Amino acid sequence: MNVKAQKKKGPPDSPSKSRILIVGPNRLQNELLAGFLEKETGLPCTFSSELDEEAIGTESPCTRMILFDCRGTGLEQLWAMIESGPTLDPAGCRIALFNLDPDTGMEKEIMDRGIHGIFYMGEPVDMFPRGVKAMLDGEMWYSRKALSKRIMEPGKGSTASIAAANILTSREKEILIGIASGASNEDIAQELSISPHTVRTHIYNIYKKINTSNRLQAMLWVAKYL
Repeated sequence: MNVKAQKKKGPPDSPSKSRILIVGPNRLQNELLAGFLEKETGLPCTFSSELDEEAIGTESPCTRMILFDCRGTGLEQLWAMIESGPTLDPAGCRIALFNLDPDTGMEKEIMDRGIHGIFYMGEPVDMFPRGVKAMLDGEMWYSRKALSKRIMEPGKGSTASIAAANILTSREKEILIGIASGASNEDIAQELSISPHTVRTHIYNIYKKINTSNRLQAMLWVAKYL
């Protein structure tokens, strides 16, 4: 099960102006995946062995989703490809990894680098269009297990942790812990015996105080400071 973050502010990309790009060396696999995604999402989907200007394209429809194939490509090699390739606008172009070995234990680094989602090796193919649509809609696509592992890591620096925690009220901390555990607004409301509307108000105030805009960022804040 994947945990989705709340949508970011701003209108979603127009489907008619979006394009999906698959980058990786496995031509046959990626050609089949491109055809499947194009059929299921209704968006044009292309594939390339390299991330370059030609692959990204400069004309409409714009590339709004890039899927990097991790099979046969180490993460360090992948980071080098992204950093040396064309400049990507993180606000306008979603980036995800697929064929990631679930035993690598690299989710923390992947999240910290701003990658929007992960599809693990052997994951059912019908998860791809669901995840792609969610990410194009401004959401994140990570498994609950990956998020839980990230959140359970101890925070850094006791002084900074105390200072950060002090900006929140006791009730806001309770709600933030609920968010970090993957609970919905309705679940949090029931647990704390308050209305969902009150929960939404608290979450709005929490986001302003800790300078975040979605549930995933709030989860990472908890992992660092609480």
